[in-house]
Amino acid sequence: MKRIVLVSLLLAPALGACMSEAQTARPASLTLSGVGHDNQALNNCGPVTASVVLGYHGKKVTQAQAAAALKDGPNDVEVSTQEVAAYLERQGLRTVIRYGGTPELLRALIAAKLPVVVQQRLKDGDNTAHFRTVYGYGAQGLTSSDSLLGAKLTHSEAQFERLWNYYNGEYLLAYPANREADVKRLLGRDWDEAANWTRLRDEMQARTQKGGATAFDWWGLGQARLSLGQAPEAAQAFDRAVQIGVPLQYHWYRQGALLAWNRTGQAERTREIAQRILAQQPGIKEIEALLAQATAD
Repeated sequence: MKRIVLVSLLLAPALGACMSEAQTARPASLTLSGVGHDNQALNNCGPVTASVVLGYHGKKVTQAQAAAALKDGPNDVEVSTQEVAAYLERQGLRTVIRYGGTPELLRALIAAKLPVVVQQRLKDGDNTAHFRTVYGYGAQGLTSSDSLLGAKLTHSEAQFERLWNYYNGEYLLAYPANREADVKRLLGRDWDEAANWTRLRDEMQARTQKGGATAFDWWGLGQARLSLGQAPEAAQAFDRAVQIGVPLQYHWYRQGALLAWNRTGQAERTREIAQRILAQQPGIKEIEALLAQATAD
């Protein structure tokens, strides 16, 4: 009898821990409630995304109100992730932008009741950058609120990653201040921005050392190097990305190559590409600023 009691006492903490883990285990599928949807006006996926995120966190902002704050006018084709984040912060949320995201991380964040904004290719074969708010997961894949393709857009994980790799797994997480400890725990090492860039650099470097690296792998390597203060090495990676074949439209949304060239005395290269971009799509303010800088050098 004493032996049985002793064994029971020894097992009790372990059994309790197992029960606790089981009770808090992530569900196999989950869809967050309270994530809205709106059909976007032209070039308004950024404003719609901001409106959806704010609505989830209890603040009603219309697409038109967000567009007025985020865009220079109806012809502004590019609202960056950084601009969306800054706007959300002005509305009282905290934000982080990170790279190298994975479906596993998205599931963990959604299970913690935190929808995640991702930047992806709109669809295969389309060069348009597009924001989606991911708020569900299950056997069929990941579910997003998409301002062009529907309130319950579902991609398989393979499809999702293919579209996401185009922008190096970029994601924006917005949250109230009282959730910051949870966010730190869930992001782990990637909570530190420099650590996140270092991880992306190392992962992209490993990919580019193997055969079959894409232009976007090289771009991610360039962006990580640039963000870590390695401008000459970044410029080399961007050169390789452009050589392999980055669509001109890609520069609308990401200006890392132009910035790296300006920083490494290659203003002529910036002028050449920037002029081609503006001939294709006039009025992109970020490109105009980098062209002006290159012209002044």
